[in-house]
Amino acid sequence: MRTIKMLFVVLALATAVTAWTNADGFPVPEVRDGKAGQADYARLSEELKRLEAGLPAKREDLARLRRKWVAVKGRMPTAKEVKEFEKKRAKGEADFEDNPYVNKNPLSSPGIYREAYYKKLNEIRSDEARIAKLKEEIAGLNR
Repeated sequence: MRTIKMLFVVLALATAVTAWTNADGFPVPEVRDGKAGQADYARLSEELKRLEAGLPAKREDLARLRRKWVAVKGRMPTAKEVKEFEKKRAKGEADFEDNPYVNKNPLSSPGIYREAYYKKLNEIRSDEARIAKLKEEIAGLNR
């Protein structure tokens, strides 16, 4: 019988301690609202962890998009193409279509990669701003 009582005491203490710690085992700060404040803290810290965990992958993706954009930006013509273009230009017969440095294929245009790069950059910046706001809110709960 005494063993059962000790088991209940241990379980009660373990439950009470787990209720006051977050997933990392760090104690949740005391808040004025009691359980509502703990729920807010848990929600905010979970969102903060999720955003911080996803940020490195987004930065790698941003670097990949930047490389794609730079690679497709321009075209390096062959020596033969440059020579023919210079001959036409010297005669005054060259127009935009003859320029070997310009991409003529719309599928290899850098615009789609530039757009994807800036979209990802804006996403990263908004995540960083949200992280800063979440840290401020969590600090506000500690007061």
